[in-house]
Amino acid sequence: MKTLSELHQRMVGMKTCHEVGLILQDYLDGDLDRARVSMVSAHLEQCRRCGMEADAYRRIKDSLARIGWEGRVHPEDRLSVDRLRRFADSLRN
Repeated sequence: MKTLSELHQRMVGMKTCHEVGLILQDYLDGDLDRARVSMVSAHLEQCRRCGMEADAYRRIKDSLARIGWEGRVHPEDRLSVDRLRRFADSLRN
């Protein structure tokens, strides 16, 4: 038996949390077509959990971009960067 949320998602063409999770990085990187962007955006607006996950990914990417993702990390920031990378990896699993 489907939950009300699952039925609602199917009726409006939104992706499930699992489906969104599989393409979330592509969405955040701007690598999806318009139709998928629209569906993921709609899901993120309705699903607090996925919206929070997307926000966490954005914050991690922004932090890493500010301090130099490409190995140009100041030695004092190395532990923080390593922690952020481990956290980002844990979100993918």
